[in-house]
Amino acid sequence: MLKVLLAVVLGCTAVLAENWLELLKQRKTHSQFASLIESTEGEHKYYLNGHVSVFAPSDAAMDAFTGAQNKALILNHIATAFPHEHLQAVNGAMDDSRFEAEERLTSLLQGHPPLWIRRKESDLYVNQAKVSMVLKPISGETKQFLYLIDSVLEPVIPKEENNIADYVDIKSGDLLNNTEKYTIGDFSIKKYAEQLAHLGLEKFPEYAAYGKSTFFIPVDQAFEGMDKRLVDEEVVRSHIVPGNVLFTQPNNKLDQDSKLYNTLQYKQASMEVKVVVSMFDGDDGEIKVQSQTITGNKNHARGKVIANIVKGNLPVQNGVVHLIDRPLVILTNSLWEMLDPTKKENKRFSKFANLVIQHQPLLDMIQNAESSDEDDTKNGATLFVPTNTAFEALLEAGLSEELVYRPDLFGFHYLDSTVESNDIRIIEPQNSWGMFGATVGFPEGTKNKNWIWSSGSEVMVEGGGVQATVVDGDIRATNGIIHQIDKVLGVPLDTVLDKLKNDPMLKQTYQLGEQEHFNEKLGNTELNFTYLIPMDQAWMDVKNMYSSAYKVLFLGTFFYQAHHALERHLKVGESLSLEQMIAAGELDTIRGAPLKITTDTVDGEEVTVIKHEDIKSRVVRGNLRCSNGYVHIIDRVIMKRRDVTLSGCLMNLPSAVPVALALLLSMLVK
Repeated sequence: MLKVLLAVVLGCTAVLAENWLELLKQRKTHSQFASLIESTEGEHKYYLNGHVSVFAPSDAAMDAFTGAQNKALILNHIATAFPHEHLQAVNGAMDDSRFEAEERLTSLLQGHPPLWIRRKESDLYVNQAKVSMVLKPISGETKQFLYLIDSVLEPVIPKEENNIADYVDIKSGDLLNNTEKYTIGDFSIKKYAEQLAHLGLEKFPEYAAYGKSTFFIPVDQAFEGMDKRLVDEEVVRSHIVPGNVLFTQPNNKLDQDSKLYNTLQYKQASMEVKVVVSMFDGDDGEIKVQSQTITGNKNHARGKVIANIVKGNLPVQNGVVHLIDRPLVILTNSLWEMLDPTKKENKRFSKFANLVIQHQPLLDMIQNAESSDEDDTKNGATLFVPTNTAFEALLEAGLSEELVYRPDLFGFHYLDSTVESNDIRIIEPQNSWGMFGATVGFPEGTKNKNWIWSSGSEVMVEGGGVQATVVDGDIRATNGIIHQIDKVLGVPLDTVLDKLKNDPMLKQTYQLGEQEHFNEKLGNTELNFTYLIPMDQAWMDVKNMYSSAYKVLFLGTFFYQAHHALERHLKVGESLSLEQMIAAGELDTIRGAPLKITTDTVDGEEVTVIKHEDIKSRVVRGNLRCSNGYVHIIDRVIMKRRDVTLSGCLMNLPSAVPVALALLLSMLVK
């Protein structure tokens, strides 16, 4: 009798029973679990008289549970180890610092999922389940503990139960790597997993490492009306709480000072974004998690985001997983909400936004842009937003009104799809000139294109001949993306010479024109030019076809030959767009007969073609407007082998070059 009384005082009640199952059958409030054990064949029956800790859900918990009630469920409620003494009693408040507040056991289920026995003040929990009583049969010498709990401990198991190996060592990363393999209720996490794969799952080793962490994973429904690409590395780290296993019980109400936990993103000392999370009971009866961005950046403003835990307490070998109905951290602002000049936090976009307001059709496009992974017609939008300083430069040049009266120029700042700075089409373009061309989205029906390429660590964009650098890229919105650039597209401040000097496709033409100052005239703002400039690859084709002529041109000694070749491509006195040249049908250049200008269809796209005798050169980038003319980049040099002659060269050379030059010429033509 003294032994029983002592056990009650300690919070563990000793009851006369043969074993833990007989003890459980005495509890009318836990009869369903007892019946399941008796009616199910399996190895759990070998442990009726073994040294075990058993965790028995109440009938109310079994009624609420919608998963499979089978052998796997039973085995997940039995462990062949015992918690420390201070975790064997319900009402023993722990104030002894020698003892840990939690202890990890493993269940009998294949793979041995973890069972976390936790002391929270005076209460005892197993994972999320609150322990109402701990019972101990006093018959026999076997040591057994029966924990009566108020919630079912649901395991994560493979959908195909016949492969034992699939049960072993299940971590949170396995759920993401094999989204269809494991039972996680009626939910899918495929979209989040796809985005992590895109970012590189190896960047987040916590998913694959052993430890005790809490992982919040958004379900697919969380991305309805939201671009999953809003999930960046900082967002992913904000969904991981390292060093803590957080369950849905116990929790406070939101207004009761819920404890804040540092996420992995907060623990990144070098990271400017700092995020903490808390869990609480909502007034609607749902368990919620709240992220709080304490320190923000361009993509992640300070603020709080609340998500519902739609399926929680999934035990894995490196902690616990909770499925949530929206991503944390991401404040769901649309493109226009990020531009709206009435909001003080949008000041850096204000000059651009105020101009957008004056173009109602473009404003409508921005406001109505939609992004959805499920609908190929809803690809979001990309905005190239010039800095306020870029607009001030136009004002100083007296060109600030041009965008107001030329909506087609303003359209260079809008694409009707989402293009990230690390888009494979930019990083590894499939054309020979190394750029990604995207037709602009405004006005409707336009053929204007932006050209985007990477240059070292920078991303460049050209629209209407203006080449800009992305100074702040990948600013995400729910329906698209913003790249801030250092120039206003479509309104040029640079001359033809500036374009020739800075464009990555025109290095060889620039080099050729440096002979005897040919290029200098192209910087004259008192003159207008139309320049058909061969791209670098076009000169390489000349080198392959006419190697000796190429040597003559680029040697530098025979600059008149270089000048003649370039003059064949240059018109002085007029600034002509492609449309104007096509309408005229030809183009007079400084040297030679007029070039024929026509159009053709190549790979389903209408292109402009320059013809001379049997030479056909295609315009690969046209209508590159400069402050003193137009540049049109072509893919073939307008030159025949006979156009580079050696006989006339000596007449133009200084008389002080005698026989040595003649010998050199003879060597070149061999």
